[in-house]
Amino acid sequence: MERYRNDFPSLGQRRDGKPPIYFDNACTTLVPQPVIDAIGEYYAKYPGCGGRRSHHWFAEEVTSRVEDETAGSRRQIADFIHAPSEKEILFALNTTHALNAVALGFNFREGDTVLLTDREHNSNLIPWLRLQARGGVNVQCLPMGADEEFDLDALESRLKAGGVRLVSMGFTSNFTGYTIPAAEVVRLAHRYGARVLLDAAQTAPHRGIDVGALGVDMLAFSLHKMCGPRGLGVLYAKSELTGAGAKPPDEGADRLDPAVLGGGTVADATCGGYSLLAAPEGFEAGIPNYPAQIAAGAAVRYLGGVGMERIAARERELNGYLTAELLKRYGDAGWFRVFGPQDASKRGGVLTFEVRRPNSTGIATELDKKANIMVRDGVFCVHSYFNGQFGAGWQRPKSHRDHRMVYRVSLYFYNTLEECRTFVETLDAIFAERCYI
Repeated sequence: MERYRNDFPSLGQRRDGKPPIYFDNACTTLVPQPVIDAIGEYYAKYPGCGGRRSHHWFAEEVTSRVEDETAGSRRQIADFIHAPSEKEILFALNTTHALNAVALGFNFREGDTVLLTDREHNSNLIPWLRLQARGGVNVQCLPMGADEEFDLDALESRLKAGGVRLVSMGFTSNFTGYTIPAAEVVRLAHRYGARVLLDAAQTAPHRGIDVGALGVDMLAFSLHKMCGPRGLGVLYAKSELTGAGAKPPDEGADRLDPAVLGGGTVADATCGGYSLLAAPEGFEAGIPNYPAQIAAGAAVRYLGGVGMERIAARERELNGYLTAELLKRYGDAGWFRVFGPQDASKRGGVLTFEVRRPNSTGIATELDKKANIMVRDGVFCVHSYFNGQFGAGWQRPKSHRDHRMVYRVSLYFYNTLEECRTFVETLDAIFAERCYI
């Protein structure tokens, strides 16, 4: 897999004579040259409007690259997740925007419950809490099992109790890397009359997704986490929900309406009323991010060439090595722990660990300064989980003896075992300097 490293210009840099070691892939991935070229080509060769807006040379080039029914980026993304129709691919700004589009556009009824897990990213928590505060829905969180894995029995028990209209869950956790048994979740939810929305921001880049086989109703992800352009997300939504199929939803049936209206969404309008275009156009208001949409096709082509199964296998290999090394060194120390299932193969490319020692902050900065190692520290937009586990205000302890900090290593296919060894050696040196070991 290391031969792909040459495709990423950012990995060719040096600082203080050392290359970058990029372990912050769950935040955003690096960008390969074919994607960079696709963005540059738009601006250099046909920087115009596409779609229904204009009808000229540049416009035709843009429209073809995005909307061609066999080779356009919308079709390529549909193929990437095995969606039946490219009309079920709705472009958004990112995963957060896509999730909010569902929160604002789904036809909830008074008393409906939205069911989450207890460790959702803020993007799949705050929109629902806002709806709840306005009296729109009830929000409930389903805790993980004692083994840090999903409890299907608990899910079925809650669904049996009734009232759940939507199950909205992170497909793969950005915090632990654990992937829920999505097919079983969808099957149970549908059995009890609930729809399912999956936040796949951490899934789509790392493993193959087949929305048809899953039966999922809606699924959101971001291109910037999968070697793609920034500022573009995708909401997959079944045609039966958006009216993109042969007929619009029946009156009173589950339905997803556009959350934002305006230019590009309108079929006709007067000063007294309007009619909207069908999906996907009716859901994509304003001038689109054309270069990102075009480059999205390049990104999924690139990942398809690498192979999603190979990507997943590479991540398991690297995570298995890192987890074993860290637990061998610090697993019995009492101040170090790994979050999520202890079996690294169940955490994909994510390794999140806690350091509970005096002055445990600043390790990410030291890793960067010493060896150009880039990791993430903090709460990873999962405030609710950490506050529930550690108590409010845990990041501002009264005494330095009460310090605890959480660090996340997130891997991708272009990372190497040598980089992992450098990380372990550098972390060891930092712990020794701080008299932790």
